[in-house]
Amino acid sequence: MTTVSDEDPVTHEGLELAGMPARSRVIAVGSLLAALYAVTVMVPISAFIGASSVMSASIFIAPLFGVILGPRYGGAFGLVAGVLAAFVSSQFGGLYLIVPTIILGPAVSGLLTGLCLRPKTMVRGVAVPGPLLTALYLLMVIAIYLVTYYEAWWFVAPYAFTTAVALLLQRTGTGGGVSPTYGAHLRLVALMLVGTMTDLSMITLGAIYLLDLPASVYGYVILPVMLLERTAAVIMSTLIAKATERMLGQLTLAE
Repeated sequence: MTTVSDEDPVTHEGLELAGMPARSRVIAVGSLLAALYAVTVMVPISAFIGASSVMSASIFIAPLFGVILGPRYGGAFGLVAGVLAAFVSSQFGGLYLIVPTIILGPAVSGLLTGLCLRPKTMVRGVAVPGPLLTALYLLMVIAIYLVTYYEAWWFVAPYAFTTAVALLLQRTGTGGGVSPTYGAHLRLVALMLVGTMTDLSMITLGAIYLLDLPASVYGYVILPVMLLERTAAVIMSTLIAKATERMLGQLTLAE
């Protein structure tokens, strides 16, 4: 893992965080991410098609939980973020669609993206192939959608692409952090793609069972908007991740 040295161009706040015990640093950064997610949920970026709600700037934060905090803390603080976002929205604006699947979005993203940090993650002494597990989850989402809306089958193309990316991560691995090499930059983008699509997966599952939308709406209306939103999410979350790495001297704080 990268450590902070005297030559590292980090901020004073970054040095303070870097000097904390590892667990305290993870909790501090996780709490900050959860709070930031809850605040950005009040910043709309597009309409939520099919419901009186919006998609918010929180989609730029969701992919960060797993990459920065790892699967365990990423999932836990992602859950905290979802609950906080629901509370903030209910108290100060009501823009956030408060349903369980959406609340669980950042938690699922944090867990699965964290599992993609390396080919195998030890869970109670068992080596879990995290990227493969993530790919299987995405295939499940694809299957659930196709059972209901097979007429607009092309809607799941972004999920299929992300599944392939997850399988590639299983094959190549990602290491324990992000180094300044070209391959590591691509790997970070891949992780952000997994993060944003696993977050979106919970919205998609909720829409399938809660909204009575025609298949054509998914294929011709939602898909183009979704591609724009998720491309923006990958770009913005990658930039935020690189800024975080610069400030803290490392990106992944827990494995």
